[in-house]
Amino acid sequence: MHSLPAISPTVEALPTPAPGAEDTSTSVHDSTGLPATDLSPGGSTVLAPTEAVTPDLDELPLVDLQVLHSRVTSQIEREHLSPEGPHPLTRDRQQDVTAELTRRGPDRRP
Repeated sequence: MHSLPAISPTVEALPTPAPGAEDTSTSVHDSTGLPATDLSPGGSTVLAPTEAVTPDLDELPLVDLQVLHSRVTSQIEREHLSPEGPHPLTRDRQQDVTAELTRRGPDRRP
């Protein structure tokens, strides 16, 4: 059985303006409180079949690969709700990303 390393999450408090005051800060966070850099350029949490993906998954940093996996998985779940079912390209992407994550394995460094 593999044991995962203990990771302590980093929590950043968002500044809140005083009651009645206008918020003039230039926050780099979106409406969910996540850093804006954690979002895709369009702010989407899914990856539509029409969106481009880098063909070199082995060149992606592990974090980017994990985000891509999350977006593809969300798209698959969304497509399962449609009468047509998952798009073949989305299924292929999920298989490719999963294979790359498996290839890197839990003990390998990015």
